[in-house]
Amino acid sequence: MRVISARHYGGPEHLQPLDLPDPVLGPGQVRIDVAAFGLNFADLVQLSGEFQIPAPDPLVPGFEVAGTIAEAGTDVTALVPGQRVMALVTWGAYTDQLVVDATHVLPVPDSMDLPTAAAFPVAYGTAHVSLLHRGGLEKGETVVITGATGNVGSAALQVARAAGARVIAVDRSGTLPPSAADHVLPPAGLARAIRDLTDQRGADLALDLVGGPLTTELLDCLAWEGRLVTAGFAGGSIPEISLLDVLVRNIAILGEDIAGYASRDIATVASALEQCLSWYGAGLLTPRRPVCIPVTDLAAALGSIAAGTARHKLAIDLSEQS
Repeated sequence: MRVISARHYGGPEHLQPLDLPDPVLGPGQVRIDVAAFGLNFADLVQLSGEFQIPAPDPLVPGFEVAGTIAEAGTDVTALVPGQRVMALVTWGAYTDQLVVDATHVLPVPDSMDLPTAAAFPVAYGTAHVSLLHRGGLEKGETVVITGATGNVGSAALQVARAAGARVIAVDRSGTLPPSAADHVLPPAGLARAIRDLTDQRGADLALDLVGGPLTTELLDCLAWEGRLVTAGFAGGSIPEISLLDVLVRNIAILGEDIAGYASRDIATVASALEQCLSWYGAGLLTPRRPVCIPVTDLAAALGSIAAGTARHKLAIDLSEQS
């Protein structure tokens, strides 16, 4: 097998190909011939040495892949060789062959291509777990979603609508189409605008993917006993909040980290992704097809993610290997 690994912590410039013996298939595991793997900002956190889950040796980053089952353990009955699948892991996605517990693997619908499948688990797993498992979103509730033009934000808009919520998207760029949510608002004056839309009641739930000063606006827009789920800091800064505000307004602040669920509670993520795939089959979700690039351009692609210049979801297409 060939992986893309880093000998030292740092940036993507440390990545290089490494040939390793094929891993041994253990009980309850499957072997996947990887066709594509998705790229995420968290890959850079893994490379930096600041990731919360300890690194393997060798250090192989990445969270999500899609490909074809090459081999299944004798005790694995739900997945069979030749089947197209996607998988969510905490490390090790930068590879042409992945051996992983079958609990981390889901079938890919016939209508979904493998690059799209490779970009599906992190975005839709984060969106669903954040909104429904952590946030407790219920049909008819009002939810505010920041970072709505990003990969997770776009997925969250779709998941929230599929769940029957009233969706308010926050769009700094002004490029989000009105049809993407029930209401699309700019960040400026957000709390006041949301209270005006809700007859001064406020939102039941806010999904914060941006952080920074916008978090204060989200806290101000929440209804009595409202909830805020924080799942990222795309704005670049971690906000400081007053616990007095949390106390006197009886609001809740919750965190969501998809890698933590992948390592400690994969059943919750698998259930979330299964429902997302069911909604996809019903036409309620429309995942973006990523921009596919060859593995030789991996470091440059990660550099564009680090610089904030990547305008689309990126995936490595291993079929482009020379």
